[in-house]
Amino acid sequence: MNTTENLFTNIDFLETESVISMNETGTRLAKAGEMQKAEENFLKAIELNPQYPQSYHNLGILQATQQRTHESIKNLEKLIELEPDIAEHYCNLGIVYYLEGTYFESELFFSKALEIDSNHPSTIFNLGKLLFNLERTDEAVSLIERFHNMESSNTEAMFILGMCYQKKNDKKNAQTYLEKALDIDPDHREARNMLKKLNDSEI
Repeated sequence: MNTTENLFTNIDFLETESVISMNETGTRLAKAGEMQKAEENFLKAIELNPQYPQSYHNLGILQATQQRTHESIKNLEKLIELEPDIAEHYCNLGIVYYLEGTYFESELFFSKALEIDSNHPSTIFNLGKLLFNLERTDEAVSLIERFHNMESSNTEAMFILGMCYQKKNDKKNAQTYLEKALDIDPDHREARNMLKKLNDSEI
């Protein structure tokens, strides 16, 4: 015979299963381009269980892809309240602040992510991109090269390094990284155009 405690345990289990299902459905809908229906599923999941972190993650990321950065930030901040020790959450919030153009907060949250995991690849890469855009080129090079050592086939990292070295007037290293990017992706138009400009400037 079920005790009252067992009954409540069963209810909690069913609620959790339903919340997981809503998030899975929402994710499938988002991938299919059904953004409004996806959001409805994430919101229903939050209403059913406001303490389930994945719902806030999914909703925040969805809103970020729609440039709804203010709403996204609120949900990703709630996610951090629920799971304060996960570097990826801080990294995602840093990315959204970057998209919003709020660079001080972006750097702050990337830095917090690295305090939790000093080798978190996405944070290292995105902080490097931020610093490049802030014209802190030497710091950017250090971070993007660290990331490149982790993921040596990432052509975006090679392209950014090419731009960094161009700013530093180091044509040799700029050409090296741009050529590496084109070896992997011959259709990388930006790398090809920049390499052409560098080569033409030597004539």
